[in-house]
Amino acid sequence: MDAIMQIINKNYPIKVSRLELLRDAGSIAYTVFSHEEKYFLRVIKPAFFDTAIKGAEIQLFLKNQDYSVPRIIFTHNGLSHVNNEDTLLILYEFIQGTDSDPIQDAEPIGALVGKLHQIMKEYPSGLVKRDKQFYIGRYIDILRIKEYPKINEYITYGNGLWEAIKGLPTGYSHGDMYSGNIRKASDDMLYIHDFDTSCEGFPMYDIALICNMTEYFNFDERNYDRSNKVFLRFLSEYGKYNSITEEEAAAFHALIAVQHFSTQATIMEIFGHDCIDYKVMDNQLDWLYRWRRQCKGKW
Repeated sequence: MDAIMQIINKNYPIKVSRLELLRDAGSIAYTVFSHEEKYFLRVIKPAFFDTAIKGAEIQLFLKNQDYSVPRIIFTHNGLSHVNNEDTLLILYEFIQGTDSDPIQDAEPIGALVGKLHQIMKEYPSGLVKRDKQFYIGRYIDILRIKEYPKINEYITYGNGLWEAIKGLPTGYSHGDMYSGNIRKASDDMLYIHDFDTSCEGFPMYDIALICNMTEYFNFDERNYDRSNKVFLRFLSEYGKYNSITEEEAAAFHALIAVQHFSTQATIMEIFGHDCIDYKVMDNQLDWLYRWRRQCKGKW
């Protein structure tokens, strides 16, 4: 931590007194203490440099549009980040508060995401395009590497999902729109952060992620109705800023299933292919089958 503090003190107009580790995943997050002020720091690993820089660029664009995102703290040289060979540092204002709760705040979250999708239609730079390989294929490739014996069942299920969603409207997608990436401040203001997974994909995927009230590892039939209720409340405000088609609304449940392919792949890309074993894969497959039956899905 001393080395990180030295980098901050050298490059930023603040004096760091201590760091407190928050999490260690795709990037390492710290709370930075400087006298009476607190900041949020991300230390990004080399494999994620490009996406982190693009995420910061998007965040600056949104801030300039007076959108509700945390402020990026600039370096002495007016840069949004510090590239220190094997680490990339991005420093943000600290939003005092808690993770959002879609059950409690479905309507204001709907408005927030609706504004995001509307504003990003004017984003002037390019975005990486996401297709079947990102949403479905990455996980299939990992299952093939691990020689998972039920891979053909995942392939058949995934092909059905893609047929159900491939014709949906495309546009800006945050890509990781879960409650932990929407911060509720002490004054009840909501802030979206972590734009590293931003892409040209399915905007409806963002909606499915944040309105998904199912449990990832535990199947509970009651969560079907809970998700539907949050979805309807979310749309009541989302629709004031951006609209969705009937086809997008109908794909809500299929996109929740898509998340299981995409998220499993991301977890294994970050933590290694051996972090999830056959038993977990079997349980996920059972979850997907039960979800499809409950939704009466055609995928």
